[in-house]
This record gives sequence, structure tokens and C-alpha cells, in this order.
Amino acid sequence: MAFQGSLKELPLADIVQLVAVSGKTGMFSLTRAAERGVVYIYNGQITHAKVGDTEGEDAVYTLALWSQGDFQFSPGVETESRTITRSNTNLLMEAARRSDEWKILSKKIPATDAVPRLVTRDGMSEPVTLTPQEWLVVTRTDGNRSIEEIARATRLSSFDVAKTLYGLVTAELVEVARPK
Repeated sequence: MAFQGSLKELPLADIVQLVAVSGKTGMFSLTRAAERGVVYIYNGQITHAKVGDTEGEDAVYTLALWSQGDFQFSPGVETESRTITRSNTNLLMEAARRSDEWKILSKKIPATDAVPRLVTRDGMSEPVTLTPQEWLVVTRTDGNRSIEEIARATRLSSFDVAKTLYGLVTAELVEVARPK
């Protein structure tokens, strides 16, 4: 049952469910421009995923946000890696929740390759209070690193960094620009 197609026509959650229902084992290869990702399924259960330096559940969540690109399922391909233990249902529900949340975040955070920079606010006299996670992100925000690079440096997911930056942008402490 090898098949391929466009993520525009069939999103990751749908193609995984098609294969999982039949209890198949294999590998999904996903491509979007120069980016590559893989999702391994064993007896219908997602067991491992990788995109860039991200593995496991966060890789599935990242790949589930791709609305463009292509996929190919190769039956019978297995991996020794086991980075995912959650059920497909829980994993895909969380991916859908994050997708909904990303629609809100994307109003202020254009993409994870965007570059945040601190904003100087003249005349600001009130103190600024940051959470530990906000402080972690702010200390890595230098106007040169992308959200993805900050995520790697902080060992947070790109989604969590974007979510944190959303609050900082709303507070007018950070602005986010598309990469050059």
C-alpha cells in the first residue's frame, strides 16, 4: 500500500489515520521546499518522528503544521528509535490544538524562521516582570537568531518559543521580523 500525495490535499493527521486504521508499519517521508521530515508507524502506532534537529512528539507537532509539501508512505520501513509513546489519538488531538493556537500566534509571529529583537521603549517607567521562560527567551533574543535557533539554544520547542514571544510582542517588548 505505497502511496504519495500533497499535504495541501491530505494533511498529516489524515494520512496517518488512513495508515493507522489498517495497522500498517512503514515510514512517511515529508518534504516542504528544502525541509525534510519522517514519521514512523509500527502496527498502526506512531513510534518516531524527526524534522531537522527535532525528534519525537515535537516533530509530529511541527510536521502537522505543514500545509504545503508532499508526502510518501513506504510500507515495511522500520526504525530502532522509539521517541513517541502517546497514542495516535492523543498525539493528533494535541497537534490539532496547537494548529488552532498557531492560527492566533501567526498574527504576530509570522513563522519560526522569523527573527525577534528587543524593542526600546522610550519613556517607559514601570518595571517589567518576566516569567522564567520569558527570561530564558529574552536572554537569547539578539536580533540575529531565528525563533528556531532560540528554540535549539533554550531546548524548548519552536512552538513554545513562539508562544512566549507572542506575549512579549503583545507587551511591546519584542518585535518579530521576517528573515532577510
